[in-house]
Formats: sequence, C-alpha cells, structure tokens
Amino acid sequence: MSALVVLGNVNVDLILGVLRAWPEPGTETVLSQAAWRVGGNAGNAAVALGALGADASIISTVGDDLPGHWLREQLQGLPVTWITVPEPTSITVAFSHPDGERSFVTHLGHLKSLCWEQLHPHLPAARMALLAGAFLTPTLRQNYPELLQNLATRGVRTALDAGWPDDGFTPAVRAEVASWLPYVHLLLVNEAEASGLTCETHPEDAARQLAQHMPPGGTVVVKQGRQGALALQNGTLVQVRAPEVQVVDTVGAGDTFNAAYLHALLQGYDQHSSLTFGVQVASHAVSSEQRHVLPAALLSPS
Repeated sequence: MSALVVLGNVNVDLILGVLRAWPEPGTETVLSQAAWRVGGNAGNAAVALGALGADASIISTVGDDLPGHWLREQLQGLPVTWITVPEPTSITVAFSHPDGERSFVTHLGHLKSLCWEQLHPHLPAARMALLAGAFLTPTLRQNYPELLQNLATRGVRTALDAGWPDDGFTPAVRAEVASWLPYVHLLLVNEAEASGLTCETHPEDAARQLAQHMPPGGTVVVKQGRQGALALQNGTLVQVRAPEVQVVDTVGAGDTFNAAYLHALLQGYDQHSSLTFGVQVASHAVSSEQRHVLPAALLSPS
C-alpha cells in the first residue's frame, strides 16, 4: 500500500523570460531565459515528493510524442503509471515578468480527455489520494462525484487542490466545489482561491466557512505565500510564518508545499509540525534556481 497516490494534471512547462511588455501582433521579442520542467499541479507535487523520498505514486496519461517521451524520463523519483493516449502532450508556456510574477498559457492536450475510467483500473491501495488541478482536467472534473465516492468506499482519505478555474469563481463553480467537500478530508487552497470560494476577504473566515462543508475532522489549509500558511481543523487554528528568503522562482510553490505537508502528515506528525515542514520546504524551493527541494532527512518536520 502506498501512503499517497497523486491524480491530476501532469504536463510540460516551458518557462520563458523576462518579458517586459507583451509583443504587438506581428512582431517578435527575444528573451534571455528558457527552461523546460515537469509542470502542472500534480506534476509539481510529484517532483517534490520524489525529492523528499516520500512513499507515494502517481498515475497520469501522456501523449505519444516528443514532449511526452521527455516527460516520462523526468519523473524518476517515485513510481509512475503512464497511460499513453492519442492526444498531444499538454504544454504550458509561462512568461516571467520583471516583478517576478508570471503569466501562463496552456494547451490542454492529453489533459482534456483524462478521465476516471482511465485512472481507475490502475489505482493502487493507498492511505490518501491527492487530487490536483481539477480545473485543468475538464473530463476528470466531471467525474469527481463518482471518483470521490469511490475513494470514500475504499477508505482512502482525500486531499484536494483544485487550482484556479479559467472562468473565475462563479456561483456555479462555488456550488460545484461545495458539492465535493463532504468527501474531502484536506482542502489545500491559496488566499485568492479561499476568497473566491467564499467571498470572504480574511483567510481565517474563509477557512471556517469552507470547513462547514467538510466531514468531521476535515482540515482547511490556506497557503499565504510570504506570510506562511494556516490550517483549521475541528475549530482549532494553527498558523506558521514563512522564513525570510530571497525569492527566485515561485512556479509550483503551492504544489511543493502540498507535497511536503502531506508527506509529514502521513508520517504521523501533528498539524503544526506538518504545516511548518510544508512552509520550510516551499520557502527553500522558491529561493533556489532549479526548484531544489530539501530532502526530508535534512529537514525534519518538528
């Protein structure tokens, strides 16, 4: 039995920069930086879990093309079940701006057809499942009611980081996510997502509102960037501040936090220790050029 299985969006990221202004139509701009990476909410988490030596596995579709072959070669740190599909592999192009922020353009490719029917036959026995990037896997998103009920029947605890919907948090999207929450044991959101889901401006108030939809003992985690993170469980609030670091690269920071936080929880650490570990690992990752993740052996969640 794996401690954790990751289901969701794994794709290729092409990161370009620094883009100081959007090019006019018909013109060309030369950029000084370019990097290929494993990307997507699930892909970023998988990279971090592998670096931490976590007891985890991942199931993903992939295209039978050059980006797909490259993607297969990158995730060597943990067991991966690759399901080849007749679509091009999804690619996201990220443009970095002078202020450190990024804009993303995504071709869904193989993620568009990713579905529960494909994943279900390969699902291993696991203590927990991380569902990542729901809004970038449109068919799997439609399967969430069946998927969540199936995991519950198996006795698998569910962690959810749905990401940001391309149409924003409309009333329909908020209702959809609320319908998932009775099956979600750990909800992982950032401040903007928490506000979008609840219309609350304060993270604590948003967490309390979201927790009302979750099963007894459910935990809402709100990732707050430079401010750290907070977790609300059974009405008890835990907050951890992030260390001061020189931010170099924020791509995948929240997904790296997810990996470290869940890794610590599944080892039996308490809420404060797990939250601290997640914040410390994510802070180290964003302060390194190559998204370096501290091994668990060097940074104990205590």
